[in-house]
Amino acid sequence: MRYLRLVIGSIVIIGALYVLVAEHVTGASSNAFVNAPIVTVRAPVAGDIEMPSRTVGMQVSTDTVLFSISDVRADGVRLDDLILEHDLALSHVERLKAEKAVLEDHSVWLAEMRDAYAAARTRELAFQTEDPVAPLPDLTDPEKLEDLDLENTARNASNVDGNAGGDSAQASDAFSSLKALQLDTARTDLFLDDTAGAAWNYAYWSGTARQQLARIEAELAEAQAIATSIDDRIARERVRMIRLTGGDIASPVDGIIWERMVGDGINVQRGDTIMKVADCSAAVVSLSVSEIVYNRLRTGDPAIFRFSGADMALEGTISRLAGAGAATVYDDMAVKPSKEHLERYDVTLIVPDLRGADMSGGCAIGRTGRVFFQDRPLDPLRRLLN
Repeated sequence: MRYLRLVIGSIVIIGALYVLVAEHVTGASSNAFVNAPIVTVRAPVAGDIEMPSRTVGMQVSTDTVLFSISDVRADGVRLDDLILEHDLALSHVERLKAEKAVLEDHSVWLAEMRDAYAAARTRELAFQTEDPVAPLPDLTDPEKLEDLDLENTARNASNVDGNAGGDSAQASDAFSSLKALQLDTARTDLFLDDTAGAAWNYAYWSGTARQQLARIEAELAEAQAIATSIDDRIARERVRMIRLTGGDIASPVDGIIWERMVGDGINVQRGDTIMKVADCSAAVVSLSVSEIVYNRLRTGDPAIFRFSGADMALEGTISRLAGAGAATVYDDMAVKPSKEHLERYDVTLIVPDLRGADMSGGCAIGRTGRVFFQDRPLDPLRRLLN
């Protein structure tokens, strides 16, 4: 019994020593803290700053207005020139529309007058032609046209009243044939005698009016296209003017105001730093380890992060191994490393559940903890207690 107690006591002591040694020998960081990249918000234009109550540490989102900037001296000459060009183009369009309307009415009137003269002349020829005549020969045939001898027929018709000694019957037949020819061609909109001048003139000017109308329609389409193009240029210039004159500047990320460079009412130049915002959505865990532990790590290896004073373990992944003296990698980070940190080997850890953790408060920049890269003997007990 005495030896049994000795054996059991030895096993307990050896187990406790093993747990103690294993807990401390297992790869772990000496220090770890939550960090986040810094986004610098600069003035897009030169102007006066109007900043509402924005204190350092205030949580902001992408729809939060950080400040407003205005420049009343922005050059708007180009916009004024484009507006003038647009007004001139619209006046040209209106003038062409008015000309088109007048010309359409005039073209309709010319066509109506031409039809009226043609109809009246055709009725006049039908009244003058009392006796029916034989069908006209084919006027496209030169031989039949020569046989018809239109010139002598017209001459005889013109001498009906003046040639008292001639054969009046023959002259009457020639006159009837001529009138019949004029009537037949008039029915095809072709007038042969001198009295056709009015119908022919109206037909000519009606065709000219249609040509002018087509030209005006083409010019109108061109003028409308130019006016539309200028209108598009005005819209782009207005956008550019809005950018030049400033406006409300919203936070580019979800996070907290980390630093404020200027106050309300200050005049700044384009590109001046106005504010710095810590991007909490991209928070990471920065830590340093010994050389022995560092040389065993690889990018993508799993790790466990635990806040100081908390038992909840957050799973993460190694995203960067910066090594010793990695001061430059913290130039754009919210928290700079300590001197002791830089003397060790730098590691960056991505922890997806970091923002949702109870101890993070939404953006736990600066909070400390420890990172473990291997399972420890008491981890099952910790999981059970958690």
